[in-house]
Amino acid sequence: MIKAVIPVQRILPFVAALLVAVSMQFGSAAVVVAEGLPQQDAFSGPEGKTSARIKAERYVRKGMALQKNNQTEEALKKYLRALEADPTCEAASWEIGWSYWKLERWQDVVDSWQRVVDMRPNYKDGEARTWLKTAKANLRTSTASTEALDAHGPDAVPAKDGEKLRFAVAGDTMLGSPLSRAGLPKNGGANLLDAYREHMKAADISFLNLEGVLKDGGKSRKCGSGSKACYAFRSPTSYVSNLVAAGVDVVSIANNHANDFGSAGVESTRTALTEAGVSYSGPSGHETILERNGVKIGVLAFSTSPGQNDLRRIESAKVLVKELAEKSDLVVVSFHGGAEGTKARHTPHGKEKFYGEDRGNLRDFTHAVVDSGADLVVGHGPHVLRGMEVYRDRLIFYSLGNFCTYGGFNLRGSLGVTALALVDLHPDGRFAGGKLVPGRQLGGGGPVLDPDNKAISELQELSAADFGERAPTILNDGTVQWTGAKSK
Repeated sequence: MIKAVIPVQRILPFVAALLVAVSMQFGSAAVVVAEGLPQQDAFSGPEGKTSARIKAERYVRKGMALQKNNQTEEALKKYLRALEADPTCEAASWEIGWSYWKLERWQDVVDSWQRVVDMRPNYKDGEARTWLKTAKANLRTSTASTEALDAHGPDAVPAKDGEKLRFAVAGDTMLGSPLSRAGLPKNGGANLLDAYREHMKAADISFLNLEGVLKDGGKSRKCGSGSKACYAFRSPTSYVSNLVAAGVDVVSIANNHANDFGSAGVESTRTALTEAGVSYSGPSGHETILERNGVKIGVLAFSTSPGQNDLRRIESAKVLVKELAEKSDLVVVSFHGGAEGTKARHTPHGKEKFYGEDRGNLRDFTHAVVDSGADLVVGHGPHVLRGMEVYRDRLIFYSLGNFCTYGGFNLRGSLGVTALALVDLHPDGRFAGGKLVPGRQLGGGGPVLDPDNKAISELQELSAADFGERAPTILNDGTVQWTGAKSK
């Protein structure tokens, strides 16, 4: 029998296509790679390698193989052997940093990556500098005190019934990507948010979760050569004008698509938003405070993706919220977490996983940030609506689903049900009432108002089932009420 040997390079495109097909069942990339972990190009450098460098890189490769199997301690030993062989091997110090990251040894992460940047400032096209900043932020929050949190929690804020502030909040928004099968929308996407434009412009603060990046051109590591459907989202920078026209004041860029184009994509997005006057939150170490009618509103976004405020590190999250509460009159916390798809409509107790990735313990996280000073918590990530809870008189949305996702998203059934939530807060942060404006996404995406009020009925059902007495009252016209009697 003659056995044919097929080169790996010829097999990989078929494997990638299969994984993309699987991911389409969930409305976003279902294939979870170790985000932020370096690819096999860590050995780029000058030609004419010495025998010491060759030996060091051999140890690094062995360490990476161990790390892929989550054998972090054993991998670390290989990387340290690599440094013994060649102390100037940037790849060894880079990988050591990632091992320490897994072990949450933040000072060691900082030391390792500082060594990389000192040796080669533009290592991995500048990504080393970006990750070093993130590691320094994690080091700071891990050593900061979480004592006296009650001084910033709900019970410490004097009751105040003055003029209310209105927030318009919604979920995942991606205004079109040339890499999706649908491509870019007509008219540059200028009409995608028309159904909700007036509601958002009338609010004091309008918020969305911005999926993907704002960038003109560039390639993503997530997209292989010849990829027919790539779940890397890149909207033209000019599309930021669509957010401005719709009255969007602040967005979260803490989600699993913010890193689709590496640090260059993150920086391009931040620049486009800043130049357009749209605030943002998400990157580690970045602080966002807006002001309306003399009231300072802090916004802090979390996710489970690298380079962003991590919702799984609850003690650090408490520190960040406490610090922002000290500078703000009201604090809004956003999070991108939880499992995905139509089987993830209910909010479970305990930690959630999706394709093996830890997506956080959302109940513990949301209660912890409210205890630390958050007044409104807005969740997204599962691509479906989840229930609403009132905890200590503060409103929590566990997921507002897909809001405006043009192309590249599965919008069948509950995945296409959406709502804009209008939330009124008292000056002391207590929930004062609200309104759900139900919608649907049809065809390629972009919300339209839904006369069948499907979002309202879903949120009524999910809130009651998952949160019982702490669920707000949701009337059939979308009015949201809370008496406060059972909020403790």
